[in-house]
Amino acid sequence: MHPRNIALLFIVMLSTETALPVGAEKPEGHRQTQERGRHIYERACLWCHGTEGRGDGPAGWAIGRYTAPRPRDFVSEGFKFRSTPSGELPSDHDLFRTVTRGIPGVMPPFGSLTEQERWEVIAYIKSFNPAFKEAPPIPLNVPIPSIPASETSITQGRAIYLQFGCQGCHGENGTGDGPVHRAGELRDEQRLRIAPTDLTNRASFKNGSDPRDIYRTLMTGLDGTPMPSYSANFEGSEDNVWHLVNYLLSLSPEPSQ
Repeated sequence: MHPRNIALLFIVMLSTETALPVGAEKPEGHRQTQERGRHIYERACLWCHGTEGRGDGPAGWAIGRYTAPRPRDFVSEGFKFRSTPSGELPSDHDLFRTVTRGIPGVMPPFGSLTEQERWEVIAYIKSFNPAFKEAPPIPLNVPIPSIPASETSITQGRAIYLQFGCQGCHGENGTGDGPVHRAGELRDEQRLRIAPTDLTNRASFKNGSDPRDIYRTLMTGLDGTPMPSYSANFEGSEDNVWHLVNYLLSLSPEPSQ
């Protein structure tokens, strides 16, 4: 078996596919909370993220030897999955969401942990990075979708997709085969080659595939990757984000029941 598959199998054994709602009450971030979180981290996270949270655990080399993504370095790198502005740290609830849901194809969901345990391990993860001691950033307000999917909306979303040059990475029809990717020019912050998301496959949406997840990704970007924030492009016309969201979801229709 390939080393990457062995590593992923190991961490899947520590988790389940169950994801609980994000919204549990978090405990106070005192020393006892962090100590309980350390025990959970060493059991469930150290294998990939390393003893000091630098993404250099025993499985790290096998998972991301030549291509992205490697396990997250909690100490010095930016965080991809946030509701906060580009360049900012994630909110506590962003971290809770990622631990709960996992990252498709990369990190399993940890729904086997209780909500209390997830908050405890988050408190410990934050202790790796002193920037978390500063005032927390203000998250983006992700509204309820205001424009229903329709042929007109999808057509407008397609026009926005082309206007912003999304096809350069994701391809003319969203299959992840754009010319920038084919030329091998897409790299992450570690200069590792990185593949754009195949927008025709919802299972590959690493930051979530419901409309509000996609809205959040478009407006905050994925730090450390070529995927930028488009908040400035939509400033003053935020409703137009939903046209683009509707178009992207039209590329991967859900199977009929």
